[in-house]
Amino acid sequence: MAGVETTVVVVSDSHLSALTPDALVNWDVVVGYIDDFEPDLVIHLGDLTADASHDPVELVAAREQLDRLTVPWRAIPGNHDIGDNPRRGMPGDATVNPDRLAHWRETIGHDWWSCEIGAWTLLAVDAQLFGSGLEAERAQWIWLAQQVAQVPHDRPVGLLTHKPLTAPEDELAAAPPDRFVPTVARRRIEALASGSTVPLVLSGHIHQFRILDFDDRRHVWAPTTWAVLPDSVQRAIGAKRCGVVSLSLPVSGHADISLVEPPGISQLTVTEVPNPYSD
Repeated sequence: MAGVETTVVVVSDSHLSALTPDALVNWDVVVGYIDDFEPDLVIHLGDLTADASHDPVELVAAREQLDRLTVPWRAIPGNHDIGDNPRRGMPGDATVNPDRLAHWRETIGHDWWSCEIGAWTLLAVDAQLFGSGLEAERAQWIWLAQQVAQVPHDRPVGLLTHKPLTAPEDELAAAPPDRFVPTVARRRIEALASGSTVPLVLSGHIHQFRILDFDDRRHVWAPTTWAVLPDSVQRAIGAKRCGVVSLSLPVSGHADISLVEPPGISQLTVTEVPNPYSD
């Protein structure tokens, strides 16, 4: 899309699968919207699939859906794609492991990456690696520190992560353990970013659209393209809507952010989560 500002469409939590045919119906609407809008880039913030961590075929089928997009796209994995961060009491078959990570890389591409778009640098991390102890986690921390250090201080940075980075302290304390980036990783990221210009943090995972402004950063939660969770499963802390986020990234570093509900998208509430994860 031509213009002074760079335009990005952010999508998340599509949960594409044979188990969720209504997710594909909404995805068709999103693809049509992107075809008409013609942004410079589409970013998928993870949970591309319903449960590729247990059914690798889902990821192959989801790649075919991404390839329907007629503009450049990039993606990072979510817990439904490669497994979740390990934590006490969590079944071993639910956590990220090297095989799942390798399948993502072979099928979709790099799970962490950087790109320069217009006046901005985007740094995308694989939030599922945090706390995993995998060699890939160590490599990602080295890479992230290098990337942050080399970005010029006058160049705005957008940080991309599947799970939200932070929230008010009382909310963090009350949240389920799988809702946010793990505490140790969050503090390490905040320390890395403290010496750089990182005005924007984009995340998905919660199936709610939300904007939080604090610590000199705007934290934007992208909604789901599939369905929201009922209040009995997850309380409303943002807008429980299905849609996408439209970003305009100007030279000034102050992004213009809006929730878009493409015409024809169904506002669905899931009645049964088709795998063990809550978000």
